[in-house]
Amino acid sequence: MDTKRLQISLLLPVMEFMEKHAPLLVPFTRPLANLPLVSEHMPVLLRAYMGATAFEIHDVDLKKGRIGIGGVEEIMAGSKIIELLHTTLGEKLGEAEKEAALYDFGEKLCRWEFSESLKHNRWVPEVLVPLIMNKTILDDIETDPQLARFMEVTMNMVSKLITDEGGWGHLDFQFSAKPMRVTLTNSQEANWFRGSKEPVCHFYAGIIAGYTGQISGEKLLVKEISCAATGAEKCTFEVYREP
Repeated sequence: MDTKRLQISLLLPVMEFMEKHAPLLVPFTRPLANLPLVSEHMPVLLRAYMGATAFEIHDVDLKKGRIGIGGVEEIMAGSKIIELLHTTLGEKLGEAEKEAALYDFGEKLCRWEFSESLKHNRWVPEVLVPLIMNKTILDDIETDPQLARFMEVTMNMVSKLITDEGGWGHLDFQFSAKPMRVTLTNSQEANWFRGSKEPVCHFYAGIIAGYTGQISGEKLLVKEISCAATGAEKCTFEVYREP
């Protein structure tokens, strides 16, 4: 067994145990994760597994008027921004151009967030970085169910902090599916444009492309195959490599 497989085989059971038994563990681990001296040096992802919420993990600088999480600066905004992105771009561009612009916006934003989180070295323990970000990760996932599960557990916790607790909806990454699949519950885009005849989550599709593409360092294409705006229970996306 190579070093990477050994690390994953040791880490995954612990991550799954903490995920499964969170209601029992969190009352004891959450106070520890939020202790000032501990939290300053503990990676964001580890604090999240111990039960700390995104609101507790965020850093707020009142003097500068700044808020961020793990070194990634953020701006809190109302969900109306989603509707305004669609309608304002729609006033200036044709439908196809608008959809492409929304997709590119989401992809570039998430690639920036991902790179910023690694640059500040505050999101994940150093031992995890080569496991979740490398050029062969997508090929390895196809032949290694344990690695696929490890990526699902890791990315679902990351999305819990960013999308669930950020008000964007709930994402589930299914790395073992072929093609890779991501489901989204309570899409803000779909909420604003219910009754549409076509999928509307172009911004979210770009977000997913940014996150998944940054993992392997390649350009990935994301297509929404079902959308809550058209009446589906959830929004579902498929992830492809560029031909």
